Order: sequence, then structure tokens, then C-alpha cells
Amino acid sequence: MKVKGGRGGTVRLRLDETEASLLRNLIAEMQMLLEADIPDGDAVKQRLFPRAYEDPANEETFRDLTSGDLENAKLAALREVRDSIGERGSVEVEIGPDDVGSWLRLLTDLRLAIGVRLDVTEETMSAEIDPDDPNAGALSVLHWLGWVQGSILERIEG
Repeated sequence: MKVKGGRGGTVRLRLDETEASLLRNLIAEMQMLLEADIPDGDAVKQRLFPRAYEDPANEETFRDLTSGDLENAKLAALREVRDSIGERGSVEVEIGPDDVGSWLRLLTDLRLAIGVRLDVTEETMSAEIDPDDPNAGALSVLHWLGWVQGSILERIEG
């Protein structure tokens, strides 16, 4: 992966074929997750759609008013990124000021979903990945997503 600052607040992102394929697969899984009828008690769903109110009545009202909007915003970001990276091959994409929010939103959601499923803590994230750990691959993906997100943010801010 290579991330470069561009002109006019744009960021250029290059992903080799393996990285691009991984991101495409993650996007497809996230889309299935967002579109599935998952019970409210699911930990990933709770993390992606956190409670706004402790009071159940207020929370229900809030969900009735906003849950569709939040889900639609997440799906729109997902589709925008998916469309920008295409269906196969390596990727070279220019992320402009209007697109960066979708990229960052999607990367955050992917990281949250993986982190919740792995029950990741700050200690887990700061430790070296044990290659014998059954979650080593998923942890590596989690770190990679964080690196992609951090690299984009650095180029935007820099």
C-alpha cells in the first residue's frame, strides 16, 4: 500500500491486488452485516449503532427517528468506496475532500466490527501479534486497516 498527498486536499491510495482483494472482501462482509436482520443484542451491531439514551423509551424514539439514516449513511459510504476500487485487480484511487469522509467512516466501521468480534483491548492492539494465535490473521487485518486509515489522515492533515 502506498498513500500520497495530492493536490487540492486529495489523497492518492495505491493497493496491490492482494490488498485490494482483501478490502473488497471486507466491504462485502460489512454490506451483508448491515443489510442482515441481526438481533439488537449483537455486539457488533451495538458497537456500530451505539445507544444514545439510557432510558429505553427515549432510545426507542431516537432509533425510530435516526436508525435508518445512520444505516443508510454507512451503506452509502460502503458503496462509494466499493465503487471507487472496482471489482478486481490492483487499485489506484484519488480520494478527494468529498470522498474522504466515506473512506474514513467505512474503515472505522470495519475496524470496529473486527475488533468487537476479536474482543480486542488496548493491550491486545499494542502487543506483538503471536503467529500461533488463531486470531493472528484477523489481528493483522485489523492493524492494516488502522494503518490505512492513519495514513489517509496524515496526508489529509499534512
